[in-house]
Amino acid sequence: MPPVDYSSTLATLRAQQAAQPLSILALAEPITSSQQQQPQPQAASRPSDTLSASEADSSSLALTPATLAADLTHYKDLFSKLRFSYLEQVTKEKYLRSIVGDPPLLVSHGDNLALEQTLATMKHDLKAKKEEVDALVAAMEERARDVAQRYDAVQEGMDVLDRVPLEIEELRREVERLGAEIAARRGERHDGPPSDPRMRMSLAETEEALAAQRARNAEVDRMIADLQDRMPARVRDVESMDRELAELERRRNEAARLAVEGRRRREEQGGRDEMEELGRWYRASEGVMKGLMGVEGTVG
Repeated sequence: MPPVDYSSTLATLRAQQAAQPLSILALAEPITSSQQQQPQPQAASRPSDTLSASEADSSSLALTPATLAADLTHYKDLFSKLRFSYLEQVTKEKYLRSIVGDPPLLVSHGDNLALEQTLATMKHDLKAKKEEVDALVAAMEERARDVAQRYDAVQEGMDVLDRVPLEIEELRREVERLGAEIAARRGERHDGPPSDPRMRMSLAETEEALAAQRARNAEVDRMIADLQDRMPARVRDVESMDRELAELERRRNEAARLAVEGRRRREEQGGRDEMEELGRWYRASEGVMKGLMGVEGTVG
């Protein structure tokens, strides 16, 4: 992949922006120039219906979104007042002409109905035109917002494009410096091959080694899961063995205690053991009883 020339890309973008600047002043320049080339005739009007010269100058000098919105609101109010004044003037003229005309203009009920139908049709057409204009204005506003967002994104991208190449170059120098330090510590040359043979493997060999390592990891995970499954049974076996061992330990201690006790009694009685003599007597008695029972059985 060929390296990207960030400087030429940035220069191209700046040249395009310089050739076609996007700003409110540049967009409003055709309107302001046309207003300057076509001066409005001076006419007597009420102060509330027209802008003063100072307001016009200030609005032409400071064209911002806020001032444009204020001008739009002002002109809407102005045209609403002009419409009311126009309707009032036309109504007065028609009324006076109908009175002073020769012959006087008489309007019948049928004329009023026809005029109302015509007005209804004209109002319907006017409403459709207004809706079309409103939709067009909404589409233009949406497009303007989209263009403004894209313009801001391009500006941010240009800032990043102006800043990132220097940072990338600085990071490259830092990486080279760190690589040189690591090579110096290992006693190797900076451009020499790495000591680990795995670092010289190709992409296919690396993927194969990675797959083998993942298979070994999966096998180890399976063995761990198997041991975890068998661990409760082993724990129960260990607990049972612990109980048996405790019982054997108790018996061993008891036998040791009895042996010590017997040795102590034998030493106290001069080498005689009552328990041993009692056992011999019981054994002799048992032999006598067995002999008697055997004799009686033979006689019978």
